[in-house]
Amino acid sequence: MKNLLAALAVLAAAVATLPAQDTRKVAFRTLCLEQVKDLETVRLVSADESKEDPEIQLYTDISGVTEGTFKGGQALFCTEKPGPDGKPVRTIVGKTALTKSSRQLFVFMPGPGGAGKLPYHIFAYDDDLRSFPLGNVRAINLAPVPVRFILSGATTPAIAPGKTVYFPHSKKTDEYNTYPVVTEFQSAGGEWVKGQSTSWKSAARRRDIVVTRVDMTYKQPAVQFYSDFPSWKDQ
Repeated sequence: MKNLLAALAVLAAAVATLPAQDTRKVAFRTLCLEQVKDLETVRLVSADESKEDPEIQLYTDISGVTEGTFKGGQALFCTEKPGPDGKPVRTIVGKTALTKSSRQLFVFMPGPGGAGKLPYHIFAYDDDLRSFPLGNVRAINLAPVPVRFILSGATTPAIAPGKTVYFPHSKKTDEYNTYPVVTEFQSAGGEWVKGQSTSWKSAARRRDIVVTRVDMTYKQPAVQFYSDFPSWKDQ
């Protein structure tokens, strides 16, 4: 009997520690590609129930750093409104699985809308400098078709829908350290169609993010480019 009681005590102690082991603290930033109407501000559903859920302003650029406590390997974002009893009622507006890093970037994109659908799709990416070094481009393809880039005449491999690749800036630059870039989307017939023609600046002391997708407002291919100067790069 003593052995049984001792085993039960050990089991109870192990179960009691599970919630703590299932939580993670992550320093994260956000990027909202396009705001959903009346949802420019959301709240993180924090695993730390002793504190109020942090309010997150969704900027259409890369935000500052927020530290959050997450449970179950997921990041949940919600809105809160007073219920009939005056207590806040949460409505989940977006969720994503966490990545491995202690620093992460959450990219918000409008969802399809409609009953039972979350207003935002959220995508999580490792945000530390080892995963995404300075001087590189992170290309995120959220379009439903393959995408490729032509950098100073050199064509990258096609990026499948939903995939992310990394590549350095072209070394073939002009006197201003810029170079021409063409973004192409693959048509249903397999042909490559120009989506954007522009110039990028090659920089060794920053990172850049390019997102390809379909604009929900105009239903047209969109290319969005963001220069990223991580605030912790000198730490």
